Amino acid sequence: MTTITLPWPDGRLAGHANGSRWPRIRATKEYRTAAWGLAKQAKVPRAPDAVLSVSYHPPTGRGGKPDVQNMPGRCKPLIDGIADAMGCDDLRFRVQYADRFAEPVKGGAVVIEVTA
Repeated sequence: MTTITLPWPDGRLAGHANGSRWPRIRATKEYRTAAWGLAKQAKVPRAPDAVLSVSYHPPTGRGGKPDVQNMPGRCKPLIDGIADAMGCDDLRFRVQYADRFAEPVKGGAVVIEVTA
C-alpha cells in the first residue's frame, strides 16, 4: 500500500463555482500536475486495477463547514494525476470516497491510500 498526501482542493474546483471556466481549467491542471508529482515521489506502483481509498482532512480554523458530497468532483484531477504517474488509465480504478471528514489539519489535506 502506498499513501499519498495531497493539498486541499482549490475552491475553483467546486462544482458550484461560478464565473469563467478558465480559472477552473487552470486549477484542474495545477492539481493534476501536483498529484502526478507527489505520486511519483511516493513511488506509486503501476496498478491498473488499484483500489484508492480517499480521506478528507479539512483545513483548521475554517469559517464555514465544507460539504463532503462535493469532494469527489473536486478530487477528480487527483485521480487523473495518480493514473498519469502510474502510466495507466484510471478506468479500472476502484475509488472509495469517504462519506465524512477526518480530523482537520493545518491547510487541509486529501490522503489517498493506493492498494495494488
